[in-house]
Amino acid sequence: MDAITHLFTHFPFRTHVFFKGLLCRTGQFDEPNKGYLHLIERGRCMVNHNQHTPLLIEEPCVLFSPSGCLHSIQPLSDDLSVLCIDFDFGEQVCNPLIDGLNRIIPLYLNQNGHLNHITQSIFQEHQATRCGFQAAMQHLSAYLMIQVLRFCLQNNLLQIGLLRGLTDSRLAPLLINIHQHPEWDWHVDTMAEQACMSRAKFVPYFKEMMKVSPMEYVANWRIQVAQMWLRRGLSVALTAEKVGYSHNAALTRVFVRKLGQTPKEWLQTWQTMLLR
Repeated sequence: MDAITHLFTHFPFRTHVFFKGLLCRTGQFDEPNKGYLHLIERGRCMVNHNQHTPLLIEEPCVLFSPSGCLHSIQPLSDDLSVLCIDFDFGEQVCNPLIDGLNRIIPLYLNQNGHLNHITQSIFQEHQATRCGFQAAMQHLSAYLMIQVLRFCLQNNLLQIGLLRGLTDSRLAPLLINIHQHPEWDWHVDTMAEQACMSRAKFVPYFKEMMKVSPMEYVANWRIQVAQMWLRRGLSVALTAEKVGYSHNAALTRVFVRKLGQTPKEWLQTWQTMLLR
C-alpha cells in the first residue's frame, strides 16, 4: 500500500466548502486542526502566512495550506473569485499533515492541465447543486487533495511527518505495522530491528523524520485508534486491550497526559460537539 492510499485508508478524510464567491475583504484562516484548499478562479490577491514572505497571486491556482499554518488572503482586485475548502482527518483527530509542511504551496492551474480539469469540475458542481451535490463535492475534493499531495511528494515538499515517513524505505514497513497492530508490545529495540537499524541510529533518525520519538509516536497512534473504538461504543477496558494496554488505567494515564482528559471525559466532549 502506497503512502497516500495508506493515509486515506486509515484516516476519515472530511471536507467542507465554507465559501464560494467574490472575496471583498481580507479573510483569516486559522481554525485548529484544519487544513485548507483555496481555489482561486480569477483575480489578484496577497497571501500572508506565518513568518514567510507574502505570496502575490495573479493567476488561477490552488493554494494548499496544511493544518497549523495561520494565513490570510487579502484581495487586490474587485474580481477575486475564491472557493474555500477546509479539511480534516476526523473529529478531534490530529491532522497527519500538521508537521509535514509549514507553509502554503501554490499550484498554478495553467501549468497543470489535470488539476485545472478537477478544479473546473468542482466549480461546476458547486454552481449546479444537483442531486448528489454533497457526495460529489466530497469525492472531488478528496481527489483534488490526492493530486496536491502527489505534487508535494514528487517535488520533495514534505520533508517530515507521516507522509514523508511512509515514503521512506526504512520507516514505511515499520509505520504500517504500528498502524495495523497497535496492540503489539512495541519497544524501541523491536522497532529498530524492523527498520533494519541499530538502536543508536534508529532513534535520532526516527525523530528527525517524524518529529517525535518512536514511543511517543506509538502512544499518539494508540490514542487515535482508541478514539475510534470509543466513538463506536466500545468500553474503555476493551478499547485499552485493543490498543496494547493491559488495563484501562494505563490507557487513562496516556489520555490524561496527551489530551488532558480521561477517555470517558473525552468521549463526553465529542458527543457534546456532535449535538451542536
